[in-house]
Amino acid sequence: MDNVMRSLGELLADQKVKTLNVDKGVLVRGITHDSRSVKDGFIFAALKGCKGDRALYASEALRNGAVAILAEACPRSLTSAPFLLAEDPRKTLAVAASRFYGSPSRSLDIIGITGTNGKTTSSYMIRHILNQSGLKASLIGSVEYVTGGVSERAGMTTPDAVKLHSLLSSAKEAGEKYVVLEVSSHALKQSRVWGVDFKTAVLTNITGDHLDYHRTMKDYADSKQMLFKRLSKGSVACLNADDKSYKSFRSSTVAQVLTYGFNGNLDIKANRVKEDINGSEILLDTPKGPMRFHLALVGLHNVYNAMAACAVSMREGIDIDSIRNALEGFSGAPGRMEAVDCGQNFSIFIDYAHTHDALYQLLKTVRNVTKGDIALVFGCGGDRDRLKRPLMAKVASELADMIILTNDNPRSEDPDAIMADIEKGFTPAVKSYRRIDDRSQAIRFALSGRKKGDAVVIAGKGHEEYQIIGNRVIPFSDREAVIDIMGSVVSEAK
Repeated sequence: MDNVMRSLGELLADQKVKTLNVDKGVLVRGITHDSRSVKDGFIFAALKGCKGDRALYASEALRNGAVAILAEACPRSLTSAPFLLAEDPRKTLAVAASRFYGSPSRSLDIIGITGTNGKTTSSYMIRHILNQSGLKASLIGSVEYVTGGVSERAGMTTPDAVKLHSLLSSAKEAGEKYVVLEVSSHALKQSRVWGVDFKTAVLTNITGDHLDYHRTMKDYADSKQMLFKRLSKGSVACLNADDKSYKSFRSSTVAQVLTYGFNGNLDIKANRVKEDINGSEILLDTPKGPMRFHLALVGLHNVYNAMAACAVSMREGIDIDSIRNALEGFSGAPGRMEAVDCGQNFSIFIDYAHTHDALYQLLKTVRNVTKGDIALVFGCGGDRDRLKRPLMAKVASELADMIILTNDNPRSEDPDAIMADIEKGFTPAVKSYRRIDDRSQAIRFALSGRKKGDAVVIAGKGHEEYQIIGNRVIPFSDREAVIDIMGSVVSEAK
C-alpha cells in the first residue's frame, strides 16, 4: 500500500481524542512510535513506557515532518505544537493504524493463538494444514512474519500495532484468506492487537512466565484472557480443557467454545498415544469420527498442539483425511524440539524452552524416548523474570544426567548474578554439573564423549540467531554451533 494517505479525521472518527493546533482535514502519510522513522506527513505516537524523554522524541519527530503527536499530555515546552491527546494512546494508535491500512482484519479470518508454551508449534501446524488444504494462510509469530509467501525475521512475537496492520494489509493484498497470529501477553496488555477482528482464538496453556513484566500470575492470566473477552458470539474459542485455567477462560467469553484434551467429554479427545524417538502414534476422537495418524514429533505437549490444530481446522470445515495427511507431513517448527542429525549415534535436540514448565515437558519427553544419558545445556536470560531461574534449575536437577550451565542472552545483567540465581535451585539430585560461560564451548563440552543412545538437549534459544551480551548483539545460532562442532567432535562409540 505505497503512497497511502488518509485524513486525520478518518483515522480518529469516534475516538475520544482532543486535537491541539491541528486540523482534522490534514492528510496522514504514515504512523510510527519511533521518532527516527518519522517522515513528512506522519503521526508520531509518544507512548508511555518508552525509554527516554518523550518530549525530546516529540521534538525530533516534529523536526522530521510529523503532522501531529499522539500522547496523553502535551509538554509545556511544546504547547504550540500539533498534538492529539488521548486517555489511552495505545488503543488510539491501534485503531488509527487499522484504519490507515483499510481495516484489513475485517476481510481476513484471523486465528489468534495465546498461552505460555506451544504457540509457535501450534501456529505452524495450523498454517500447514490450511495451506495443504488449499487455503492460503499467512503467519505472524515469534520466529518469522510470512505474508504473501515473503518471510522476514520476527522482531517480537506480536509486532506493534502499525507493523501488524501493515502485515495484515499485505496478506489481504496477496489474496490470502487466513492469518495465523501468535498473541503474547505483552501484546494484549499493550493493546497491540486492539482493533483486530479475531475469528478464532486458541488457548494452549497457562504456566509462569514474564513475571518481571506482569508481577503476578493473576495479571499474566488476565492479560491472556483479554483475547477471549473480546471475541464476538460468532467467533470460536478453542480451549485446552486439561489446563487449570480452563474454567476461567471458558466463563470469560461469549464465543462458541471447542474443547480439546485427554480428560472428559471433549470435542477433540486424545484416546491413545504411543511415542518413540521417531515420533508419536496418536488416536483422536473427533466430531467427524476417530482419527489415527503418525506425528513426527514426540511429547504430550505436541499432542496438545496437534489437538488444537485439529479443533481449528475442523471449525474451518477441513475434512478429516486432509487434516490427517497434513499432520503426518508436518516436520515441526524451527527451534522447537528440533532434531539435528549430523550422522551421530546419539540424539541432539534444540528447543526454545525458557520456562520451568517448558523445560520440564522437554526433558520429560526426551527421557521417555532415550535409553542413555541426557546432557542438558541451558541458561536464563538477563533483565527478565528472575523467579523462574531456580525453578528451571530444580527441573534440570531431576531430569538431566549432566547439566552444563551457560549464558543465554544476559543483556545488561551480570552473568554471574544470573548463574547464582539459577544455582540456588539445584537440588541434591544433581548428578553432574559444569558451568561454562561461553555458549559455544558449553555445547562443545556437551557433545563431546556422548555414547550411543544418549541425548544432548540445548534449551533456551531455539530459533534465535544471536546472543545479547551487554549492549552488543552477536550472531550466534545453537543449530549452526552444533553443525560446526560436530564436524570436529568424534563420538566415543563411533
